[in-house]
Amino acid sequence: MKINICFTGGGTAGHVYPGLAVIESLLKLSVEKNIDPEIFWIGSSSGMEKKLLESKGIEFYGIQTGKLRRYFSFNNFTDIFKIKMGIIKSFFILLRKKPDVIFSKGGYVSVPPVFAGRMLGIPVITHESDYTPGLATKINKYFSKIILVSFNETVNFFNRKYQNKIIVTGNPVRKLFYSADPLRGREYLSLTEKIPVILVLGGSQGAQELNYLINKLADLLVKDYYVIHQTGEKGYSESPDFQHERYRKYPFLGSEIGDILAAADLVICRSGAGTILELAAVGKAAIIIPLRGKGTRGDQVLNADFMKNNGAAVVMDDDEINPQILYNTVNTLLSERNKIRSMEEAVKLLDREDSSDLIAEKILILAGDGN
Repeated sequence: MKINICFTGGGTAGHVYPGLAVIESLLKLSVEKNIDPEIFWIGSSSGMEKKLLESKGIEFYGIQTGKLRRYFSFNNFTDIFKIKMGIIKSFFILLRKKPDVIFSKGGYVSVPPVFAGRMLGIPVITHESDYTPGLATKINKYFSKIILVSFNETVNFFNRKYQNKIIVTGNPVRKLFYSADPLRGREYLSLTEKIPVILVLGGSQGAQELNYLINKLADLLVKDYYVIHQTGEKGYSESPDFQHERYRKYPFLGSEIGDILAAADLVICRSGAGTILELAAVGKAAIIIPLRGKGTRGDQVLNADFMKNNGAAVVMDDDEINPQILYNTVNTLLSERNKIRSMEEAVKLLDREDSSDLIAEKILILAGDGN
């Protein structure tokens, strides 16, 4: 049996990697059910997803689309035209490819394909990773047959008339995190000393604030710890040329990220949904510094509060973000192993390993496979 599936979403790896986890499960489930799936992805023509997806052998179609903003900007006016162009291009891609189902992983680029899919009568499944629904999900819900969410509490943020569409699935995480090996991670990093490892993750695009803090603290941290610093491409070129045998700097971490995360004793990171659920998959304690301010809807703050309320992380607030306080917090946590273990146990409870398998099953059923 042949089926054709369109994935859409992008802008950051946080939208792409969960989709890749679902594709991984889809391919495995398809073999078991004797299904021949054709999979393609519609994403941003100017985003980072094209390179990432094509490296995995996934057919990619780029569209131009405007960003969805909650604040006043003159770009909102020009982006209306881009969104219209994105809808038109998506319409003709979908008309030619004739997918049986569209799976949206979110991000502003997902709105035109979902809207065009509805015009063509193609059933849509949309998935929300964050604790609260983002603007793309709030729009896509009108055109979706099924709405998937990561957390039980997220259901309460939807109007009652959408409740019968919602299924709590968790957030899909790539299988590599479940087979992560700390010994492989230490070997990859060439770590020889038996001292704690601090992993700093700024996401696929890096995080200017985290980079600033670590750049200020690196010379102090390496006295007692290994520091593994993912800076993002831009941050890598802009950060000071600090060199030390206990400091490792990377613009981006690929498939080795699972093993490196497993090798870490403490993680310093943002609170995108993908990041916090990868922490859950491996069971790692973290200091979370959520993205705030203009240009963000506050989803990371809410994700961080969720982690804090579950005892799964230490969250640094606005008035706590300076190098000295971060340094003190790191030292306190790594000297109190009971606190670290408590957070590791708490974050592990948030994991749902079957998420990508469950979502893949829903996609196949909606695509017409009732077995």
